[in-house]
Amino acid sequence: MPPARRIVIGLLLSASFVCGQVQTAPPAGDDKKTPNADASAAEPSDPPAAEAPAAVPASPLVWWNREIIIFRSTTAKLSPKARSHDALLRIQEFSDLLLEKKVTTERAEVQGESAIRFLVDGNYLFSLLPSDLDPLSGESAEEESEIILEQLEKIRQARIEQSSAEAIAKGITAAVIATVVFFAVIFVLRIVTLKVSKFVETRVRRWRRLKLRRADLRPHIGLLGKQFIKVLAFFLGLYLFCIWIAFVFNQFPLTEPLGAAFTGRLLDFAKGILLSMVGAIPGLATAVLILFITRWLARLIDQVIRSMGDDENGIMARDTAKATRRISVAAVWIIGIVLSYPYLPGSGSDAFKGISVLLGLMVSLGSSGMINQIMSGFVLLYSGSVRTGEYVKIGEIEGTVTEMGILAVKFLTPSGEYMTIPNAVMIGNPSTNYTRLCETTGVPITSVVTIGYDAPWRQVHELLISAAKETAGIEKHPAPRVIQNALSDWYAEYTLIGYAAAPEMRTPILSELNGKIQDAFNEAGIQIMSPHYQKDPPEPLVIPKERWFPGGPEKK
Repeated sequence: MPPARRIVIGLLLSASFVCGQVQTAPPAGDDKKTPNADASAAEPSDPPAAEAPAAVPASPLVWWNREIIIFRSTTAKLSPKARSHDALLRIQEFSDLLLEKKVTTERAEVQGESAIRFLVDGNYLFSLLPSDLDPLSGESAEEESEIILEQLEKIRQARIEQSSAEAIAKGITAAVIATVVFFAVIFVLRIVTLKVSKFVETRVRRWRRLKLRRADLRPHIGLLGKQFIKVLAFFLGLYLFCIWIAFVFNQFPLTEPLGAAFTGRLLDFAKGILLSMVGAIPGLATAVLILFITRWLARLIDQVIRSMGDDENGIMARDTAKATRRISVAAVWIIGIVLSYPYLPGSGSDAFKGISVLLGLMVSLGSSGMINQIMSGFVLLYSGSVRTGEYVKIGEIEGTVTEMGILAVKFLTPSGEYMTIPNAVMIGNPSTNYTRLCETTGVPITSVVTIGYDAPWRQVHELLISAAKETAGIEKHPAPRVIQNALSDWYAEYTLIGYAAAPEMRTPILSELNGKIQDAFNEAGIQIMSPHYQKDPPEPLVIPKERWFPGGPEKK
């Protein structure tokens, strides 16, 4: 379906709903209806008056889309609605007389009360009782009867004008011209909407800086602007459609009251919007002022804390300063929004209150795990155990810290994998910071081997240390050393400890060291194997004293 057709159909549906709200009662034509047996009497006498119960609603008498009188009292077991119905039947019965002659009034006594009867050529139409008067208006029965007669005369003149071919032709001509003008304006509005939407999209694309981290927000802002312009154009077209409907209704006597009511509602609607806009200006100005002050404070705090985290003369670490800056700026904005919220239009409405309650409930139900991660992140940041760019080991995972977020820490492992560890897991596992060790002894590089008891341990020590000295990246100071961790049933466990200067090179240095260890043991003819017991050897596996030192006892 083309966009123009969708707009027109939407306007028609909206206007039909509004028309249904404007029309208070269905129009009564000139068709004659046969009244009931009681109403067909020559001149029915007024029934005794009775006080209307408070629960009985009033009922207006509407003919030709015009309100004549409002019945408020009950007479002879007839409710106001029944009285209105009977009066309408009589008016339709004597519609020809009402077109030719004017309505007259006469006084009549109804159970001791003075009522006013309305007649046309001596035929009874309805009565105005004292209990039908509006107590708030303060009008007398005579004043109310004059208003009723004036309204009946207007209806008579409208019926006469409606029967005039010249008046009908004039109304049709004006309605056709208004229709042509309306569709021309809608067509122009559609063209202007497309051009303005394209202009907004082009201007947004020319913006240079409109990014959130790595995401380009320009396409999204442009799409949002286009949709806003289309919605604004739709409501403007709807308002023009209502004006057109009101104008067309005003061209015909039968629908003129509907047009007047429609016009009144349009004016009231526009007036209400203007008054709301004018009334909201002080509150909006106050809210904008608060937000401007909040923005200034946020920038000031941002600059101060950013300078505190400077590498040269900062008094806190960069990650701590970054987190503190974000928390402080967020707190300032939250306070500013809370202070400006009461000044926003509609902030006290039930809709805003319902949204606030819904958001609070959602945060309460779903924030338990998030709060745990956030608090763990605060512990990591302010304890200073881990910083961005440091090479650390958490549990069985080691790598370089690339980012410390509110909820998780991101790692780049030596194998090139990006890993994310939640803050709570970081707190719950032991951590080793190899970068901090570089400032003292260096990064420890350890390699564990198990050698059988048939190999002299002094020779094993010498081979391991020589392999460490030949490995590139192992520092000479502190010198490499060997520790015998355990003496198991079938082998001894040796741990070689060396030190490197670059923590990120720990894995490749360890790989090269293991290769050097294998070469050294192969050249010495010692197997790097862990023997297991199956049976006793033919001779005890002991090392003679002359073999305790490589090269003989003189090397002791």
